[in-house]
Amino acid sequence: MNEEYYILVDGEQTGPYTFNELIEQQPGLHTRIMAPSADTWQDACDVPELFEYFRTQGYHFPTEDNLASFWWRLVAFSIDMVLMSLILDFIIIPLLNAKGITHINLAVPFNPYKVSVHDATILQVLFFVVLLLYNSGCEVSAMQGTLGKKACGLVVVDQDGDVINVGMSLLRNIGKGLSVSFWGVGAISIFWTEGKQGLYDLLAKTYVVRKNA
Repeated sequence: MNEEYYILVDGEQTGPYTFNELIEQQPGLHTRIMAPSADTWQDACDVPELFEYFRTQGYHFPTEDNLASFWWRLVAFSIDMVLMSLILDFIIIPLLNAKGITHINLAVPFNPYKVSVHDATILQVLFFVVLLLYNSGCEVSAMQGTLGKKACGLVVVDQDGDVINVGMSLLRNIGKGLSVSFWGVGAISIFWTEGKQGLYDLLAKTYVVRKNA
């Protein structure tokens, strides 16, 4: 079998390389490569035999086999909601009460129907902001996802399997926050879209994948 790979470096063709020699060159995602099985130049991330190499480098390409299901994502989301509720109950509300901004009594079960419109509005806004900062901060970090996703072995990636940037994460999580506010309707599309993407994923061009799939 012909195993000759070529690389474009500053517009100049280099090679041929065997597969092992190609790996030694440490190609990046968008290194232009001519593979034995192809008749055109490709980005390295589009060469199937390099998928495992890139996975060892921390990239997780969204494929049919590793896309996270709605149920795994729901479990991760539930873990994050518990964490957010703890932050709200034991940090945010006490601080707001101490400043005289709200008057919520934590000695009794929290009942949103007995909270004033003023206090409820403040809590909704703060919860949305905290959730946005928490999700976005985690997604652009080395974890590539929230603590809930980490517990479930999930990461958020772009179409090249790379860490998403701040703009993508903010766009994704603003859309996700709006989805939560409207009974999670933005997540329903996970069931039928090819990339198992929520509407907010489609908007930000992101994917949620299982790291060890």
